[in-house]
Amino acid sequence: MAERGAAHSTERDRTMSGPRIDGSWIGGHNIQIGDVTGDVAILLERPLFRLEILHPGQLAELPDRVRHQPSYLLHPGSQVVPYRTPTADLARLARWRDGPEDLSVLLLHGPGGQGKTRTAQHFASRAAADGWSVAQARDLTTTAPLLPRADGGTAERLLIVVDYAERWSHPNLLAMLDWTRAAEPARVIRVLLLSRAGTHLWDRLDAELDGFGIASAPPIALSGFSGISGPAREHLFAEATDAFAHALDIPARPWRVPDDLADASYASPLTLHMAALAAVLSAGGGTVPTADGATPRPDTSTTTDGSAARPADISRYLLLHEQRAWNAAADTHTMRTLVVLATLFGPFRTRESARRLLLAAAVADSPAEADRALRAHGTLYPAHGHLAPLHPDRFGEDFLGWHLDRDPAAADDLAALLTGDESRGHGLRDGDIRQAMIVLANAARHASARDLLNRLVFARVDLAESTPDVVLAVAGHLPPAAALLIAMRPSRGVELAHARLELVRSLVAATPADVPTAAAIGIRRMYGLELLACGETGQGADVLGEAVRLSQAHLDDAETTDPEELVELLRLYTQALVGHGAPCETVWATVESIRTLRAERAGRSATDDIHHTNCLAGGLSNYAKSLHDAKDPHGSLRAAEEAQELYRGLVALGEEHADKALVRTQARISSLMHDLGRFEDAVRTGRPAVDALRRLFADDADTHREHLATTLRNLALSLEDLGEPQEAAAAMAEAAEHYRYLTQHIPRLFLAEFGSCLFHLAGMYETLDRTGELIGVRLESATVDRQLRDMVLVDDDRRLAITLLLLGQNLEQAGSHRQALLVLTEGLALVPALPAPVPDRMADYVNSTMIRLSRVHNALGDRAAGLAAARDAVGRARRAAPADGTGALDGPLGTLGFALEQLANCLPPDDPEHTAAQSEFMEIFGLGPDDLADALADDADDADDADDADDADDADEDSVTG
Repeated sequence: MAERGAAHSTERDRTMSGPRIDGSWIGGHNIQIGDVTGDVAILLERPLFRLEILHPGQLAELPDRVRHQPSYLLHPGSQVVPYRTPTADLARLARWRDGPEDLSVLLLHGPGGQGKTRTAQHFASRAAADGWSVAQARDLTTTAPLLPRADGGTAERLLIVVDYAERWSHPNLLAMLDWTRAAEPARVIRVLLLSRAGTHLWDRLDAELDGFGIASAPPIALSGFSGISGPAREHLFAEATDAFAHALDIPARPWRVPDDLADASYASPLTLHMAALAAVLSAGGGTVPTADGATPRPDTSTTTDGSAARPADISRYLLLHEQRAWNAAADTHTMRTLVVLATLFGPFRTRESARRLLLAAAVADSPAEADRALRAHGTLYPAHGHLAPLHPDRFGEDFLGWHLDRDPAAADDLAALLTGDESRGHGLRDGDIRQAMIVLANAARHASARDLLNRLVFARVDLAESTPDVVLAVAGHLPPAAALLIAMRPSRGVELAHARLELVRSLVAATPADVPTAAAIGIRRMYGLELLACGETGQGADVLGEAVRLSQAHLDDAETTDPEELVELLRLYTQALVGHGAPCETVWATVESIRTLRAERAGRSATDDIHHTNCLAGGLSNYAKSLHDAKDPHGSLRAAEEAQELYRGLVALGEEHADKALVRTQARISSLMHDLGRFEDAVRTGRPAVDALRRLFADDADTHREHLATTLRNLALSLEDLGEPQEAAAAMAEAAEHYRYLTQHIPRLFLAEFGSCLFHLAGMYETLDRTGELIGVRLESATVDRQLRDMVLVDDDRRLAITLLLLGQNLEQAGSHRQALLVLTEGLALVPALPAPVPDRMADYVNSTMIRLSRVHNALGDRAAGLAAARDAVGRARRAAPADGTGALDGPLGTLGFALEQLANCLPPDDPEHTAAQSEFMEIFGLGPDDLADALADDADDADDADDADDADDADEDSVTG
């Protein structure tokens, strides 16, 4: 992820020459989304990613042996079959594109063959025709062709297409979005993500976009031909057959329509097009070449009764046709192996990296032989780079499964290549192997591909769980043993939390109902842990509760229940109960169950005694949090202090990790002292706890980040109450950084804490008069509060309303009047809906806001609205001020005085209402006649300068952005 707050470069290289584009085209406009050759414009280039501006070009002439291959005819970039618009999907894309946001992101997702690339091509083509620039984003840490530099500016509106978004490194994707926003390559930017993954990718990304100030639209699940049936689908089939016949120079004729064309499988455009191509090819001669190029075999595109074959048979039939050209380029076995390697790993950016792979895979015995093989492959599959994959993706996946089915030895060779270490010189990076895992997962509908994936996971489980995209890709395709292997590994922190949860869910779904009780308990424990890690505390409490009840029911059965494991389960259950807001009595009963088991089994072994003590201390810590949430700080402190004594005893015994648990407990005690108003004690305890947690965090960030963030926040609050605003703000800012990271990955669990940090940090910056930082924090705070509302994680909009009202006042002070007007209006609109009773502080905010709103209207030239707001402010303040006209000037009486002053400023000096308001203002603040004369003179000057101020206001609106 790009470092927040870092300087962003907007320099671009500008050495444009005309591009040549092949392989992927949009019909009519030639805007490419796919492989590129020749020069391309580099808009932004960073070590992790690149944005390439695409331009119209001319389709390269290819020989017939390439243009007649099924892979070319079916490739979405070839545009052999006319594109048929899914009206509803394109309408939603158009509404998103033309929306009011400066920068917005949308995910277009669907299974392979559903038409994502063609839809994106068509959409980009229309955008280009409407004057938009079109760019493609590439993740440079995964395999991507090395492209030459060229120059290219952008229009005011830029569409960026991100294909294979699910294969991007997540930090790289966020960095690309952040850099794009900061570099501002265009005034309006739309980022279209294409992905097979749907909700998993979006759930992870959506929570982070607001933090970057980036808008988003709901994802679109591409519908394909699902809404088309009957004669309309037959028309699409006929259109495709005619197009393929024309491309193959075969005379048009009536083509056999599949008997099951209404089947749901033909809702996939690729499946329908494959059936159409098979019908055209089978009409040419009734036989197809064999895999070895020898004796032709019978045409398998139809069954013995003349009906059309199933889609899987059609794919195999087309793959046999695909191999016709291989025999002339190289021996069939070599070419088949090259295509397999290209499908798994390609494309390679350099010839040297592709050559190393061929040598390691024993496809070639020398560099010269490897180069000859690469040339042979490039002749059949021309593209920039080396070893371009077989397209479309699903066609390549079918070939991979078919090849592994036919040649078990090939699976063994691939397993050896994939699982060997890099010292063998195979030239594969970990990223290449992760890509192979994703390809195998996508091809897992074939048993052979699934088996190879299983072998690879067992050999390289570290890579299988290295990134969320790999875990999510393999989650639904692994046998229980392989899934369990990943699930049982220690959690690697919040980045993988959601992916691990999906993996365990797939494992739970595959678990038979009659599984032994001990296994059922273990599965529930594992599932409950992952649910808690993702903030799903309600379901986690249910699942762990079932595990506890099963264990307790079989406590006398040594083969089913291990008492030590039951004690650990009970500790986890207290954590789930507290997170779910269960009554304190329920949590206490569970803690007492731990205490009872500890007493019953005391003295049986020193190891068990330590384990039971550890679990009881953990349960008491959770109970302390439950009492804190129930507004019982004294009871909470007693429970935390009991846990502290237990941990101290464990530390004295040399128990591993007890010192870390003791630090966390001391941090909780510091927080409880703050709640009890013992601020000096809280700081005295909190400072060493923070120092200790910082040291622990440096060694193990994943384990200690949350505890460090919480302790920093609580220490900051205590420091603020002790009158140490500088140190308090530094601690709160550090806490916010940690919570920001946690929130990016598990918003449901950490978003509320992050919002609390930002709200308090803004107040600290206001005290320190750090206006620039204050506005940025309040902008982010308002964004987080909106997210909390949208996720139904808060009871009302009270904090959001306060934040908006204060932010609007800050923006007015900074001279950003247009933005202040939007923010103040939004904040005021929330106030009437707040539940009663609305605190007096909120009334003060509203009264002050109306004064600011009047100033904003005046600055923007709307004098009538300014006068109305000022009169409203006077009326509100008069109702709040003491009836006898006395009181402190920093309270409601002073607010009334300022409201009267603003009302006078909205009126001409000769207006009686102006004079009355001015006089009452002077009276409230104890000002004399001379002060009144000076004020009247200032009013006259202000009137002369009003028009100049209106003109100047338009120039300062870009000083603050939200």
